[in-house]
Amino acid sequence: MRIRTGSATAVCVAAFLTVLTACASAPTIKVGWDEKVSFATFHTWAWRPDGSIQDPVWAKRCQDVLSDQLASDGLKQVNLDQNPDLWAVVHARLSTETQFVPYSPNWGYGWGAWAPVDDYEVNTPVGTIIIDLVDVKTKHIVWRGRAKGAMDPSKSNEAREEKLIAVLKQLFAGYPPGTGAAAPKS
Repeated sequence: MRIRTGSATAVCVAAFLTVLTACASAPTIKVGWDEKVSFATFHTWAWRPDGSIQDPVWAKRCQDVLSDQLASDGLKQVNLDQNPDLWAVVHARLSTETQFVPYSPNWGYGWGAWAPVDDYEVNTPVGTIIIDLVDVKTKHIVWRGRAKGAMDPSKSNEAREEKLIAVLKQLFAGYPPGTGAAAPKS
């Protein structure tokens, strides 16, 4: 049997480029949580928009996908006025801009009597989605998932939604923390 080296080389190059493209398009996933918090005490959550998702259609799609994901993790969605245990805040960056936010990534959200005096400048790369789960009582971030390179602003809402579903499954692979589930690989 004779193998053409030109054909074999072309097949190897094509395979290499396919693997390289797959690696380049995979988002960088990072998840962190407060290890002192018992996630068994959280049963309900409410959507708390931060204004980073300007398109109301895309904001609704993000909320629906997150609602499905959190429901599969045992959390029930309620309205803000129904005293949720957690706020879910999605920060999505589909354009280049600097944001000034009323919370510190180190200290949590500043709503209430202990609000910080200053806002914080946050530069988030285009295509990044960050999901914060905030303990409503303490107003501190108890869980944060970040996917850099997860969203392509040039894609349709349908294509971004499909990608968002896949990214959320990766982000929440180890949720809730402390249950023995494997944390996502970054």
